[in-house]
Amino acid sequence: MYKLDINDYYTPFFLKSQFFKIILVAFVFNVLAFLSFRITVSPDNLSPIFPDVGFALAAVLIIGRKAIAGVWAGSFVANIFSFWDVCKMLDKSLLEIILSSASVATGVVIGVAISAYLINLINKGEYPLKTGFSVIAFLGVSILYCGICSLLCVSAISFWELSTPNHFISNWTTLWKGDLIGTILITPFLISWFYRHHIKIISTSLLEAISLGLATILVCVLIAFDHSSDQYLFIIILLWATFRFRIRGVSILASMFALLSSIYGYLGYGSFVVVNSEDSLININPFFGLTTVIALILSGYYSDYLHHKLEPQKAN
Repeated sequence: MYKLDINDYYTPFFLKSQFFKIILVAFVFNVLAFLSFRITVSPDNLSPIFPDVGFALAAVLIIGRKAIAGVWAGSFVANIFSFWDVCKMLDKSLLEIILSSASVATGVVIGVAISAYLINLINKGEYPLKTGFSVIAFLGVSILYCGICSLLCVSAISFWELSTPNHFISNWTTLWKGDLIGTILITPFLISWFYRHHIKIISTSLLEAISLGLATILVCVLIAFDHSSDQYLFIIILLWATFRFRIRGVSILASMFALLSSIYGYLGYGSFVVVNSEDSLININPFFGLTTVIALILSGYYSDYLHHKLEPQKAN
């Protein structure tokens, strides 16, 4: 049976060293965490989208267990800066800041280690987005992964008294949804684009890819100008990407749409805005979650169909 090895994922020449891989994972995780901290919702300043959590899972699946050290270091440093002002305001000591940051980082590491193990176990060491079933399995594990990470992180924050005690459940659900949307968008994007053995896209062109990208931007602009039903045009765009560009196309367009719509929602524009910009960010998640999940599953089954269709041709 075919098994993944390190050569199945593209690795830049300057990242041959395991040490530099760990440093890069820590750095990228840190950057994504800081970006997510720039868009937070009340009452406890939690972000509704956490791309760093999706990156962490992708890094471990691509690089292997050594990436866990980079994930922990990146999360630790990001939380040091995130908790600093709150801890000073609450008269927390430097030791408490360090311990609370280490607790959150450990929670992320526990979640990513368990989830990467389950994904590899279910797929028997094969590419985790190869078939429709593997995509469904990945999404199921992602739900568990984000549940573990968010529960442990909110528990750590509550233990160190960095949040309002009676907001535990609301903080957990907000963090869980943010982790999940970040995982659904970022992990398939990185895994699919770093994987070497995709079927080459046939009968498509750069012009078609550009047209698809422009159509995505157009829908985002229409949403920004309060055309309430135009957000559902994104479903058509995802179907276009599914059957022409498969998981790679779906993942990159979903990420683009999420980024642009999050910016518009945060600024108070568009049909996602319900009461204020904070509510709009939370209400984006169900829409993206449902449409992206459906598109990813369809892409997985369509890729599986193409693999079976091409197997007889290779045999001849």
